[in-house]
Amino acid sequence: MNQISQCYCRTLQVYSASSRQKNDINNGNSILLPLSSLKDICKIYRGALTFKLQSDLDEKKSIYVGVLEFTADKGTCVVPDWIFDAMGFTNGLKIPITFESINTLGRLIKVQPHKTAFIQLPDPKYILKSYLKNFTCLTQNETISIKYQDVNYLIDIVKVEPINEFNAICISQFELDIDFMDPLDMDVTKILIIQNSSSEAQQEKIIIQEQQPVFQGTGIRIDGQPLSINQSSSQKEDIPVKQYDPRKQKLVHGLKQAYPNFFNGPSVKWGNGKTNYNILDNYHHELTTI
Repeated sequence: MNQISQCYCRTLQVYSASSRQKNDINNGNSILLPLSSLKDICKIYRGALTFKLQSDLDEKKSIYVGVLEFTADKGTCVVPDWIFDAMGFTNGLKIPITFESINTLGRLIKVQPHKTAFIQLPDPKYILKSYLKNFTCLTQNETISIKYQDVNYLIDIVKVEPINEFNAICISQFELDIDFMDPLDMDVTKILIIQNSSSEAQQEKIIIQEQQPVFQGTGIRIDGQPLSINQSSSQKEDIPVKQYDPRKQKLVHGLKQAYPNFFNGPSVKWGNGKTNYNILDNYHHELTTI
């Protein structure tokens, strides 16, 4: 504990944001402190204000937070609901709050979502970065809660860089990269099956299946009679399909049309009213000899 920390270490009663109708602080990790805390800190330090919340039940469990306002009642502090639940606090519980100056600017965080549904969101990295703009600092091994489209997603902060004595980084000037680990609920069994499917034995099995013919039975005739040896063997041969050439498929003597003798009656000559049998006979003769 440095000299500044020794100058400000208070025990305050902790309350959740919802219990004090302060739900607006639930989208970040900043808390509310009493006005007396501001007066004490201004006497010893000017700069980024970060505080360490210590669990009353577990000395090893702590988290670093920022401060949003000094509007809490005297002797109390108000923290976001997700921090209240993660630390196991109860309303009215007295906890130690220590001022810690974290000046290390973060470069990288490695995160692990609890649910696969988060990484299935459109651009989860952008969503996380946008949400973390409400944070002052991040602590290694803490679990943060993100609310997106009325759904709360839990995300573990697995690692922060650069490493320092606090295992925490300041992200007020947000210029850091984010690495995603596989979600906690990812089915490990499915991953092992996919990996094993690429083994040599599995690959050989696939090759053998691909080499097997699609049809190994025998054909039958339409009339129900058994196939002869020649017919059966011809089915196994690949006969090339010839393209149709109309020039090679034409008739030897061409196409001949026959005009039927569709009229057998006499003809009538206009003018003198007499029938001209010679003209009719000649026409009939020409039709039948075409």
